[in-house]
Amino acid sequence: MMHQYDQLLKEIAAEYQIRRGDNEPVENFKARIVYSALCRQAYASLFDDQTVSIEHFKDRINNLLRIYRELYPDVKLSSNLSDDIYNQYLEAGYFYHTPYRMAPPMLRAAECDGILFLRGITPDQKVYMSGAGFYLPSTVDQSYNTVNEMFAIPDRTLLDEWHELIRRAHWKVERASEGMEFLRVSPPFTNGYWKNKPDRDGSISIARNGLRGARQYYLYRFDGENFWFAQQPTWRHYRGLSNECLAARGTLPPIKYKIDGALVQLKIGYLPPPPELNLFKLYSWSQTDPSNNFNRIFDANIFFALKNILERRGYSFNEE
Repeated sequence: MMHQYDQLLKEIAAEYQIRRGDNEPVENFKARIVYSALCRQAYASLFDDQTVSIEHFKDRINNLLRIYRELYPDVKLSSNLSDDIYNQYLEAGYFYHTPYRMAPPMLRAAECDGILFLRGITPDQKVYMSGAGFYLPSTVDQSYNTVNEMFAIPDRTLLDEWHELIRRAHWKVERASEGMEFLRVSPPFTNGYWKNKPDRDGSISIARNGLRGARQYYLYRFDGENFWFAQQPTWRHYRGLSNECLAARGTLPPIKYKIDGALVQLKIGYLPPPPELNLFKLYSWSQTDPSNNFNRIFDANIFFALKNILERRGYSFNEE
């Protein structure tokens, strides 16, 4: 019977082109197959009825998860997969959402380096998977969206955005408010991205105040006598600001990767802004907990396509 069940995973892996790493333990390979299969079935549940609820979507995952756990007791699977997959697809735009209804998005495709990234497919459409993301080899000469457009990643480099930010800044002399935090601009970042004392070297950096969920961000600098602050729009995410700032200083840690045959293991030293991070997480598996943002596993073909996109943005990569 176990041979029959293992054959099922082999068939799923072949259908979605999920390949095993040269040094990957078989249990990890099985867990990746199951995760992608759960994602595919969860996505298919969006087509079950005209009114699909969040509960329906998550129930599909939980019911299948119980079955896979019975079939493969040696495979470690997180008990929070329904929440993880829901959040992953929500952040990646893989469904439309209202308080009482979920619905599949319109079909979109973006081509990069021979890979066709897909969103809004139908349940019967043949696709390959890396993590939770859908793709196919691109063999047709056709005009598509760019990956940047599809996943709301800016086309400009981090440095260009930083310089534009400074150019538009409206500076005011102010005192640092009590409880204000200041961006840590040099590694190591193991003690967090923020510190209590400002930098006084005259360089422009980032400050913030307020409580979680209602924080306000500023550019700041010290001229030797006074602190100058320039308030930033509330829609700017702090990791966009921080990555741009560190890139300008040359202190943004490189993203490390290690090739294992058909796979690439990734270690993110400093979290990128949400659009880039969501794209990374969508097309990868976690090495431990699915919600882990720092350690991810990619199909090698997908990774090198995404690497080229992120390098054009100004991120650097180091092979280990």
